[in-house]
Amino acid sequence: MPRSFGRFGFLAVCLVCVNASTPLVFASDCMLSGPSKVNLSQTVNADEVETSCVKIAFSAAIRFYQKRISPVSGVDRCGFRPSCSAYGCQALSEYGPVAGIMMIGDRLIRCNIWKESGPDYTLLPNGKLYDPPSQNVLP
Repeated sequence: MPRSFGRFGFLAVCLVCVNASTPLVFASDCMLSGPSKVNLSQTVNADEVETSCVKIAFSAAIRFYQKRISPVSGVDRCGFRPSCSAYGCQALSEYGPVAGIMMIGDRLIRCNIWKESGPDYTLLPNGKLYDPPSQNVLP
């Protein structure tokens, strides 16, 4: 004797017959392919928020020095270009906190009254020595 499906069984059989002609939604290619590829080597924009606590703390200390302490003792007394504080900000932003802090220490040791031009430093027309972070050998 054939089995009776009842009202809901009849509807289920009709839905299976109708869906048999269409591709299965649960086994489509987009469901089986996984997540889309993510580009892991993204470039850092200047607009992005900084998340390194060390970099934030040292940058804030340098900015405090530039705004509050440096103007008290006179304008433009650093013998290098860029100035030591600008060099520190640039080294932190370009090379990160570890290499940036080492570069800042190296620069502060070299910034003294006995410095003179030579193969390491180019003498600028205003008498200052040109020493950008890109010419430092530490990183």
